[in-house]
Amino acid sequence: MKNKSTILILLIVSIALISPFVAADATFDIKPAKPKALDSIEITATITDENIISVYTTIQECNENTGICYAKDNNSMTSKGADQYTASIDLTHSDATYLQYTIHVQTNDGWVEYQKDTKVNYDTSSNGGSNNDNDTPGFEFVVLALSIMFISLLAYRRTR
Repeated sequence: MKNKSTILILLIVSIALISPFVAADATFDIKPAKPKALDSIEITATITDENIISVYTTIQECNENTGICYAKDNNSMTSKGADQYTASIDLTHSDATYLQYTIHVQTNDGWVEYQKDTKVNYDTSSNGGSNNDNDTPGFEFVVLALSIMFISLLAYRRTR
């Protein structure tokens, strides 16, 4: 009987010690999902915890081709009610190819990190989504005009 009561007491103490450290439910959204360099993005966090004091996000822009990551940018998130927090952030590096972000939540029990260094790839397609291989615009018109002038010159010489 003594062993059963000891096990029961240990179980209750274990649950009591572990339960404050259970993380709250949290969902995150970033818009646009694939931003371009120098875009403005909005990060929305929905966190179900009654003891939230403040919410911050750190953003770090990186260039995968060169291996360079710029300094982290710390941004506070504003409460929109109903457990929602948002931050609008302007991306500042034109040569960046992706960003990493982490959400930091301060509660009465301390700091909790969510989405630690979550990678978001940039949309690196050309403007307008065209696949023209960066040809000089209007070059075809110059060739057409020269062809018409040459044909006109040949026709003029034949009639003379």
